[in-house]
Amino acid sequence: MKLLYIVYFNAPMGGLHENVFASALYMKKQKCEVHVVLKPGLLQKRMESQGINTIPTDFSSPEDTVALIEDTDVYFDLIHFHPGPSKHSALMYGRKHNVPIIETYHGMWHDELRKHIDQLNAVITVSEGIKANLQSKVKKHHEKYYVMPNGYDRKLFKRPKFYNRSSSELNIGLITRFDQDKQFIIDIMLLAVNHIGHKKNMKLNIHIVGDGTFKDDFINLCKQFLQNSQHQVEFKGWLVDKQLKKAYLDCDIIIAPGRSAIEGMACGKPVIAVGSKNYIGLINHDNWQSGVHNNFGGAGYKFKNYQVGSIESDLDYLFDYPERIRSVGEFSYKIASQFFDAEAINRNLFNIYRIVLQEDALRKAAVE
Repeated sequence: MKLLYIVYFNAPMGGLHENVFASALYMKKQKCEVHVVLKPGLLQKRMESQGINTIPTDFSSPEDTVALIEDTDVYFDLIHFHPGPSKHSALMYGRKHNVPIIETYHGMWHDELRKHIDQLNAVITVSEGIKANLQSKVKKHHEKYYVMPNGYDRKLFKRPKFYNRSSSELNIGLITRFDQDKQFIIDIMLLAVNHIGHKKNMKLNIHIVGDGTFKDDFINLCKQFLQNSQHQVEFKGWLVDKQLKKAYLDCDIIIAPGRSAIEGMACGKPVIAVGSKNYIGLINHDNWQSGVHNNFGGAGYKFKNYQVGSIESDLDYLFDYPERIRSVGEFSYKIASQFFDAEAINRNLFNIYRIVLQEDALRKAAVE
């Protein structure tokens, strides 16, 4: 199977990048020939380090991008693309060469799906909530939708580390990309840090994992909130693979969106989920299904949905009764292992590819 992924992004790293990387790597292991069209940079280098073919482009001209794809002299069996400028070259190449097309949606942006859904063989969303939002905007072809969430690498995150109360200090992980589209997450995290700054009965260490244009401002604000306290801030930067796993395991409590929330749960940590569109809160007995349904904050209306005092209340639920940290972390791990195993998710995706290709072969045979 010859697969063409096309992905456009603004930030040099993030959850979208991890989604595409995981899929491409899995498909390569299934003996597929994989090419990825993307902007030059960190993801390109990471792909190539794993032997995945890349086609770098700036996406300024769909015609030029299609020409670059054709220069590979590969006749692709299937195109899988993600929203944004990548759609123009994907749809253009697909029409020109009569190739099946799949698109994945990660959030509430529908990117004029109604104009091109007729050309798609399948629409994938990372949660039921995002699927419902798209279907409320696009009234046709609801039968084409499939939900395939972000997942975690079970081989990498193979041993959770549950809280054991061996220290009088707590480590709180703040994990996100610090850019404009994550402003709601940043704001909620700042509320959390401000609340932590008023805690006096234990030492709290804040581990910041991520990067982005607002990173320096965020760190400075955190330090201001904590300047008259015993608490500390440690900036870890953007991490991947084993370094990222260690950062999760070093934390006792994690505040994070989407994929990072899932990976934190896979490490056995209590997770306060806040996405770019919604605050889910501490994943617990009363809201875990909402978290799963919503991709841990991927759909919603930001502060319109937020109840004032929620992040402070969720932190105090754990700070005031530290024994809850372990039990909630064990519950988190159970959810992650049940629903978010990346191997199983990508196996389902591979099977969708196979079905779409068989469908396409039958369709072409019927018109001959």
